[in-house]
Amino acid sequence: MKWHFKQMYWVGILLLATGCATHDNFVKTYNSWIGRDINNFTKQYGYPDTTYKLSNGNTVYVYEKKEISSNTALYPAIGYGRWGYYGGIGIGYGGDIEYEECKLFLEVDNKEKIKKWGYKGNGCRV
Repeated sequence: MKWHFKQMYWVGILLLATGCATHDNFVKTYNSWIGRDINNFTKQYGYPDTTYKLSNGNTVYVYEKKEISSNTALYPAIGYGRWGYYGGIGIGYGGDIEYEECKLFLEVDNKEKIKKWGYKGNGCRV
């Protein structure tokens, strides 16, 4: 029993570290683009979903990513019956739906250099 607990403990730690690393990679990736040309960025990542001008003359490029995923599972069920039935055993079916979104904002100056970036959402990972 202890052996299974240790395995589950380390699997949990590994999953947690992997989750953190993907967001860390997201931050590192976009930090590395500060000061670089937006044209090189669009060659690598494609055109933005939208752009808008700021009052200071800079342009903001907005990239959006949305994902909907479904997690389904079969699970055993034991129940108590009514109307003359004493109980039963069966298999249940269930799951949940996850919605992830990420908006990436890149502020670009009039020399087409990326000045800063930001993001919003729960699915911002690389």
